[in-house]
Amino acid sequence: MVVDIMFPKNCINCGKEGKYICEKCELFLSEAPSIFHQGSLEEVIGCWEYEGLAKRIIFKIKYDGVFDAINELIETAFEKREPYLPENTIITFVPMFREKERIRGFNQAKLIAKKLGKITGRKVLPLLEKIKDTRSQTKLDKVERLANMKDSFRKKEETVCPNNVLLVDDVWTSGATMKECAKILKKSGAKRIFGFTLARTV
Repeated sequence: MVVDIMFPKNCINCGKEGKYICEKCELFLSEAPSIFHQGSLEEVIGCWEYEGLAKRIIFKIKYDGVFDAINELIETAFEKREPYLPENTIITFVPMFREKERIRGFNQAKLIAKKLGKITGRKVLPLLEKIKDTRSQTKLDKVERLANMKDSFRKKEETVCPNNVLLVDDVWTSGATMKECAKILKKSGAKRIFGFTLARTV
């Protein structure tokens, strides 16, 4: 492709041209097993352990705008294990506070959701909105993260919550953000809620 010629992909780990994670360095990615019954979430599917190479490539996505890496990570994960989803599952994503998304220029969770929609053939809908400009979760402990996220989301007006929802974010650490979003979805009528992230802590 012309884009690949003008902006060649190089392995983030070794520098080899062709992919963001070459076949050899892919061995450094550790698969993360699903976790179950997290608040209102039945199952959380985290593709990779949030460490080393996976952590570095997600940093590149969020702060350097390497969006193509999202496609590569998800495609690689689906080659190993495609998650089970009930029929008529709608994909949604963790929203950003409007001003923060305007400044950054994108919401990585939304980009991940769109790629999942393309792969699975399922509809992607923005069911939630963030109504509170919360502090960064990075330096907060588990209790502080839960308090920070409390009452910071709501269902978007004039949206109808489907029975089956796949909620998407980039990373699962304490789970505070996704649990709060899932709680709102449950209160809004969702019967079964699953989670999907590129990586999670184990």
